[in-house]
Amino acid sequence: MSRKKTPLKVLVVEDESLTCEVLKEMLEGWGYTVHTAENGRDAWDTLQKENIKFVIADWIMPIMDGLTLCRKIRSSGSPGYTYIILVTGKDKKEDIIEGLDAGADDYLVKPFDPGELKVRLRAGERILNLEKELTEKHGRLRELNIRLEELARIDSLMNIGNRRGFHETIEKVHHRACRYDRSYGIVLCDIDNFKAYNDTYGHIHGDGILRTVAESIKRTIRLSDDIFRFGGEEIVVILPEQNLVSTALAAERIRKDIEDLCLEHRGSERRIVTVSCGVTAFQNECDAPRWEIVLDRADKALYMAKTAGRNQVASLPA
Repeated sequence: MSRKKTPLKVLVVEDESLTCEVLKEMLEGWGYTVHTAENGRDAWDTLQKENIKFVIADWIMPIMDGLTLCRKIRSSGSPGYTYIILVTGKDKKEDIIEGLDAGADDYLVKPFDPGELKVRLRAGERILNLEKELTEKHGRLRELNIRLEELARIDSLMNIGNRRGFHETIEKVHHRACRYDRSYGIVLCDIDNFKAYNDTYGHIHGDGILRTVAESIKRTIRLSDDIFRFGGEEIVVILPEQNLVSTALAAERIRKDIEDLCLEHRGSERRIVTVSCGVTAFQNECDAPRWEIVLDRADKALYMAKTAGRNQVASLPA
């Protein structure tokens, strides 16, 4: 079912009441919604209150004439285009040039033929419709570009941030911590015996485990924390405003939540899917001028957890 078209709003600016009434009746008969004003100042006030994008204005008017109104509309910077037809008894070439130079889109000399006015109205309406269509397409394109930028930072398999997203985020978090004397924690997680899981169950099931583990971690961490796939089966979590102790506690919650899922893993000594976690935390007094040093400490802590038997949390200060 087609949507009913909304009538175009037209503002008629005319100080002669009879001419104004004739124009109003004519335009309404053609299906337009008509507003009226006696001079440019009243017209400007109306344009501030109403979303009107089509103006038919007389040139010679008291208080503010049509030329001044044109210039005011064009310099206002209001969103969307306003189509202006200037109506006047002036018919000299230099007058027409002056009117168009002031910002009018079209020029109609009194007395005008109703048929000519109708044709010019339709031409202006087509331009406004085209401008609206282009604006909507530009808005959709801008939304798509924003979405593409977001997708460029998301790992499509695990539906968490990817390595690029991690690098951009850690740069900001580390800079903020250094500048404002703040802290942050890092948890580096690795799914235990994941190669054996793929060898036992196949890569499709392995992909499912990656998604399940990522979902489990997302449920466990705070909304203010950030999670990323660092590579393969490794996941890194950034925890702003946390020290080594609180980060280790968060890592233990992550480890336990995954263990409690009891996901079968015949290729593991525990017969279920587990993760090992390496933990570190940055504080401004520690000797870590770059975030890469902090991450390296988390990686060393992860190695400690795995060599100590897996399914556990190991910590190292940055």
